[in-house]
Amino acid sequence: MLTLILLGLITGIASASFGIGGGLIMVPAFLWLLKMPYPQAVAHSLVLIVPISLVGSLVNTQFTQFYPRVLILCAIGGAIGALIGTFLLHNIPTLWIKRAFALFILYAAWKLWTGK
Repeated sequence: MLTLILLGLITGIASASFGIGGGLIMVPAFLWLLKMPYPQAVAHSLVLIVPISLVGSLVNTQFTQFYPRVLILCAIGGAIGALIGTFLLHNIPTLWIKRAFALFILYAAWKLWTGK
């Protein structure tokens, strides 16, 4: 139980500080620590994004300006993308999805590291 609370704590800090957490921290942790199947780890991570993001968003609104148009348009695209992503998750071999996820993380890390 303490492990899960610490996982949530780390994810909350990462989410509010870097804008990441669910996929990058929780999915691997659920796979390795709880031995969840990949689709189940993704589903749990997505559900946990809601309370973590809500708290981080509410606090961050006190420190920065938000642009409603950006939020609305990204939310529309994100909802459509979530439907497509869920279909892909359940219709493409798990190994391919895991490898695509790993490549995305490596690419994002490289872009952040090089500042490009």
